[in-house]
Amino acid sequence: MVHKTMFLENRFYSVIEEGRALHEAIFVVSILPDCNVYEGHFPGNPVCPGVCNIQTIKECAESLVGKELTIKTIKQCRLTAVATPQVCPELTVTVKEEKKEGGYLITASIRDDKQGYMELKGEFQIKS
Repeated sequence: MVHKTMFLENRFYSVIEEGRALHEAIFVVSILPDCNVYEGHFPGNPVCPGVCNIQTIKECAESLVGKELTIKTIKQCRLTAVATPQVCPELTVTVKEEKKEGGYLITASIRDDKQGYMELKGEFQIKS
């Protein structure tokens, strides 16, 4: 288990369900519409910032592997639709890990039952 406070968990999102298999986890998260990030992104018509989506994936990856991670490289990151707390208050974050020397290759997606919002592939290293 990761022994640090997650930066966005319980501020931007909260995990409401979690399922795990070997090298993979699925997190159902509730997007918290009262998060102060929406004051600047965009008041009256809030959208989930891509950087917050990436941080959510990172935090879910840390939960999966049980270690603090840093992003070494992002090989692919596609924002395929804009998520909003009003339209999609719950999202599914799927994270798959493959162990590499000093870290993990992470493949992840954020989606709901209608569409995908983000796909990411990258190398994450264990924080020292």
